[in-house]
Amino acid sequence: MHRKHAKDDLVCISVSVDEPDNKEKTLAFLNKQGATFANYLVDEPAEVWQKKLDVGYPPSVIVFDRDGKRVKRFTADETFTYEDVEKIIAPLLNKR
Repeated sequence: MHRKHAKDDLVCISVSVDEPDNKEKTLAFLNKQGATFANYLVDEPAEVWQKKLDVGYPPSVIVFDRDGKRVKRFTADETFTYEDVEKIIAPLLNKR
């Protein structure tokens, strides 16, 4: 999605909730995926980031509009695809 829409000002970030001891494994995965956008490693207990992000566990995708308002949250509690996410972001990218 980043590769496809960065030219349209889409900003993607990834947040890894893996254990800090797995940092090298996480970085290897991100490099393999070609994740050239901002990547963060959470160093807080699960109950802290789960509350802050309002998610239970990965994978999750949170979509914000250009004003920073949360538009949609996709969580592991439901089945979703990146095509589902694309349907949400497409109209947002057209708003300038």
